[in-house]
Amino acid sequence: MEEPKRLIASVLLLAVFLAGQAQATPFDEKAKVPRIASSQALRTKLEAHFATFERKQQDADPAAFIRDRVAHKQWSDLYFAAQLAMDEKTPLKGLDAFGLVAKPGGKYGVDLSAFPQWEPLDSRLHKLTNEDIVESYVPALQARGFRDEDIVALRTYLANNDPRVTVQTEGRELVETFARRLQGQRKAGQKLNLQEVLTYRYQKWMVRAEAQRSWAVGLMDALDKQRQRALVSFLDEGFRSEMLFGVATEPLDQTLEQEAQPIVSGEFAEIITSEEAQLRQHMQRRAEKLMEGELR
Repeated sequence: MEEPKRLIASVLLLAVFLAGQAQATPFDEKAKVPRIASSQALRTKLEAHFATFERKQQDADPAAFIRDRVAHKQWSDLYFAAQLAMDEKTPLKGLDAFGLVAKPGGKYGVDLSAFPQWEPLDSRLHKLTNEDIVESYVPALQARGFRDEDIVALRTYLANNDPRVTVQTEGRELVETFARRLQGQRKAGQKLNLQEVLTYRYQKWMVRAEAQRSWAVGLMDALDKQRQRALVSFLDEGFRSEMLFGVATEPLDQTLEQEAQPIVSGEFAEIITSEEAQLRQHMQRRAEKLMEGELR
C-alpha cells in the first residue's frame, strides 16, 4: 500500500508544479474571433477540414492529426465558429454531405459513426479522464494486446496528468487580466463591450482545446506504437454516437452579459479558488482509484 500512497502524493505535487510551469495566457482584446456568415462559408471550411483529416488518417501514426497543432487549431476554430453561428441563429442548410443535419426545433446533429471528422482523437481520448471508464476498458484493451506494463503506463499517465490543470492555470491568468480590463473600463464609465466578452469566450475555448490536444498527445506517447494503434482501434469500434448541437434559449448578447457578470462583480476569484480545490480533490480520488485497479 505504500507505493500507491507515494504516487498519490506525487500527483498532488505534480499538479502544483504544472500550475507553476503552465504558459501564461493573458486576455488579448485583438484576438480575432472566427465567424461563419453563411452555409456556403461553413461548407468551404468543412471541405478543407475533411481533406486535412483524411490525409492525416493515411499516416502510419494514429495520432497524426492531433500532433499537427496548426491543423488542430483550424478545426477548433471551425467548431467554435459553427457553434457561434448556431447561437446567432444563422441558417445552416445543405450540409448533409458533411454530416451536419438539421433537426426539429432548430437543433443540429452529426452521426459520428459516419462522420468521425467531427470528433478527432483528442475528443475520444478525453473519456479516459474518467477513472471508472478506464477500468471498464482494461479487459478489452488486454484482449487487444495490452500487456501488464502497458496498463501500468496508461494508469500512471492518467494519474499524473489532467488537461484541467492546464486549463485552470491558464484560465486564471486569462480571467484575471480580462477582469482588470473590465474594471478599468467600468471606472472610465464605459459600457460592457460584448465583442470583447465574445473574444474572452473564444480565448477560453482555445485554452481548453490546446490543453486537451497536448494531453492527448502525451497519453499516446506513453504507449508504444502497437498499443497506440490498439487503443485507437478500440475507441473507433462501437463507441461513436450522435453529436447534438442544442438550441440557444436566449439571445447571444444576453448570454454574453451573463457570462461577464461574475467577472464584473469580482465573484470569479472565489469561484476559481473553489474549482481549484475541487480539482485537487478529484485528482487525489482518481489516483486512488487507478492504483486500486493496479493492485487487483
